[in-house]
Amino acid sequence: MFYTVEKFNNKRTGSHIRQVLYVGIAVAAVALIILGVSYSAFAVQNNDMLKTRSAMAANLDADQSAPIHIVEEINLGNQGVFPADHILATVHVDGEVFTVDTFGKSDETLLEMYGFTLENQDYTKRVENEFGYDLYVNRMTVSTTTDNVTVPYDTIRVEDKTMMAGEEVVTTEGQDGFQVDTYEVRTLNGETSTELVSTDVIREKIDQVITYGTKVDHSKPTGFKNNGSHLNLTSVTVTSVDEVNKTFTLSNGEEHSYSKVVNCKAYAYSEPGGITAIGTPTRQGAIAVDPRVIPLGSRVFVITDDGSVVYGFAVAQDTGGDIKGNTVDLHYNSNDTCRAFGVRRANIYVLD
Repeated sequence: MFYTVEKFNNKRTGSHIRQVLYVGIAVAAVALIILGVSYSAFAVQNNDMLKTRSAMAANLDADQSAPIHIVEEINLGNQGVFPADHILATVHVDGEVFTVDTFGKSDETLLEMYGFTLENQDYTKRVENEFGYDLYVNRMTVSTTTDNVTVPYDTIRVEDKTMMAGEEVVTTEGQDGFQVDTYEVRTLNGETSTELVSTDVIREKIDQVITYGTKVDHSKPTGFKNNGSHLNLTSVTVTSVDEVNKTFTLSNGEEHSYSKVVNCKAYAYSEPGGITAIGTPTRQGAIAVDPRVIPLGSRVFVITDDGSVVYGFAVAQDTGGDIKGNTVDLHYNSNDTCRAFGVRRANIYVLD
């Protein structure tokens, strides 16, 4: 078959047009895809910017002066996780421990978060630590109590050298005292302590005083007895002599101390109406002595050294030309008595 030139040309022209059309459609499709992707990216970016601006604006509106606290964190395990630069309060109360973030919280808010109240004499103690502070809640109660106390008397022993060793006597009766003690009782976290704060004495104690003797009995019995002789001027005699303590005891129980005892040759004399060396009348009971041995005015007790004659208590008031050394004259009221006495050895106890 043969075609004309025009028909051939028409066929080539239609094919060219179709090719151009296909290329145009492809180019348009690629452009649309590129445009869609660009628009999506722009929209997402624009939306993020709007969100960031909105958040910043909200933060600024909330507190324009507040710093941004975004640092590393502190992990306290079961106590929680907290910003590192916040002050943390670790509360110890009633056997429990918990941590509170104090940042931006008022005292009233913190008290509510602590979850405890103070009663009686409770108090808190703050101890600084690396994250802030430990807050210890101390539970304390304070009360007072009284105790009635009997104060026993003491026994005081007092020495008496005039009493014989082994002898003692209660010279002051003892009496117990009575007082009321007031104590403060503190209970701190379950542990109780007691402190004496005052004492009210109701009755003072009276100590018992016992007087005891320390004198050792060195006395030796004389064996003397009053034989009732008319030469005796007293009814008593010396029954014992303690040469260590320088005492003698009479038959009536009296004890007398002496400074010295002089064994003398004793004479008897009688001089009614005479005057002694010190100016007193001569009389029975006044004796003459050597003042160098027995001072004038000395009070003495005179007894013969065998105890047969008891002249008794006398006073050294006279002297005599023949009275030298250990010699005495004993005055009697009658010459007969003087002759009956004669000359005897006598012990002159010079009394204290």
